[in-house]
Amino acid sequence: MNKIVFATVFTIIIFFPMNSQVFGQSNEQIEISEYYDYEEFESGFGEVIQINKIIFEIGKDTTVHVKHVIIGGAWDAGDPKLIKTLPGKHSNLQVTDEDGDFLRPMGFVGDTFEESEYIIAGQKPHKAYDLVAEYDLENFLELEDGLWGKHFAFPHDVEIFIDDDIEIIFANNRPVNVVDAKGINCVGCDIKIEFFDNPEPIIKKVIISETKLEEISSTGEEFILEFLSNGKIGDLNYIKELNYFSFDVNKENQIFLVKIPLDLLLSPYHVYLTENDQEILVESDQILKSEYGQSKTHANLSFRAETEGIIHVVGSTQMEHEKLLAKLQERASKSTNVESTNTNVKQAEVEMENDSVDQFYDDWGNTNDNDEDNTVILIIIGIISAVIIGIIIKLKKN
Repeated sequence: MNKIVFATVFTIIIFFPMNSQVFGQSNEQIEISEYYDYEEFESGFGEVIQINKIIFEIGKDTTVHVKHVIIGGAWDAGDPKLIKTLPGKHSNLQVTDEDGDFLRPMGFVGDTFEESEYIIAGQKPHKAYDLVAEYDLENFLELEDGLWGKHFAFPHDVEIFIDDDIEIIFANNRPVNVVDAKGINCVGCDIKIEFFDNPEPIIKKVIISETKLEEISSTGEEFILEFLSNGKIGDLNYIKELNYFSFDVNKENQIFLVKIPLDLLLSPYHVYLTENDQEILVESDQILKSEYGQSKTHANLSFRAETEGIIHVVGSTQMEHEKLLAKLQERASKSTNVESTNTNVKQAEVEMENDSVDQFYDDWGNTNDNDEDNTVILIIIGIISAVIIGIIIKLKKN
């Protein structure tokens, strides 16, 4: 198969409760004689085979490209197997081996492939070569208020590849830089993927008066904050003495990416969502957030406001900021000690501990983190950072 190259800073292991669809039960027999014309066809029935992996190729389009992958095993044309397709309208069916060579005979159950539920894989002659059944699937991704999204729930491995023109995605609300990685690998998959259709930043300027520290005026030192969101950004209220800025949110479930100058507000940050008439911030108002890709001049902050209200972003002291930098440097130092498994491959798996809000990056948290969680999502995150050293992971089946 083609080489699959990932770049990673952290391999984050997140646990979610299982919520998956099973597409076809193994050993199920379906009558296919009217759709499969082969002289040595033994029984008239085809066995539904369980796949090992699904690959999605997605972009800014409702149509996606789907690949069902079967690893190992072999059968001849007299004993064909069936692969259950994903629901929806299909087109452009091909069945090949991992090198792209056509496998024949092939077919589908139904009068047309558009509405077919099963692909007929006539033969898989070699155990050592994967079988790949691929097609286009229409009306899969959804676009709402400038944000593309889809919930992926499967009992087997899923690889999701992202078009080159998409730089940032959200994986279960966590921002993921895919400039170098170009995708994520999801094991026992239950994940929601989102990304912006037109990621043009909304610019907000903070001008600090030279005479009044708490005033936003037309003269003085200027700072630029860049927002990406699926909704409007209210007027910014900045108070230097409180190390703080706020703005109104007039939409439910609005997501934000904010690029913040460190000269304006030091990281790490605390984010609160309050009602419009609330004057005091309390701990219970704090919402989940993520920080990523910090450079020497800027920090990147992401969060989601589930309701309307006011967002409050509170910065840290110089001591807290230096503590964060020390942890970043420690992790970068550890990453340089990872040994290469071959000349082109470097791998590392690092579990991020659930640090408190006063430590390193805040975790988004898990809806259920007990021992009964049976779905593991392995998110391959690509980040270009001036502080953090990237690790290259290349997946290729020889």
